[in-house]
Amino acid sequence: MTTQDTRVEQVPPTALIARYILTFQVACGVVGTALAAYLLIGSGLATAFLLLLLASVAFVVLSWLLVARWPSRRRVVRWGAVGVEVAVCGLALAAAGSGGGGGPLAWSVLPVAAVVLLLTPSAGRWFDR
Repeated sequence: MTTQDTRVEQVPPTALIARYILTFQVACGVVGTALAAYLLIGSGLATAFLLLLLASVAFVVLSWLLVARWPSRRRVVRWGAVGVEVAVCGLALAAAGSGGGGGPLAWSVLPVAAVVLLLTPSAGRWFDR
């Protein structure tokens, strides 16, 4: 019986922290989706809340798929995560510009951090294999 030298490459901290950020956002998105569904039912199926619910469901599902496919190390996962986070930043800035105050800007800190972490060379090398 022979033993093979197997080497397991460690996930760089930048990619690991970005995954934790995305996982946290998925958890918050699930809570937000449940809240939006409650508001939708309570408002008598208002159209604005229906659009909010659909956007929330789309974000949660897409982010969950990216987190679930993270170990595949495919480039499309990295760039998909960057795209989702940039979209979240854009929505937060649009909400802040439309009179949302500083609250939406505070919610854009995590997506910006995830984008910066995913664009580092170490995360790029890990996803490119």
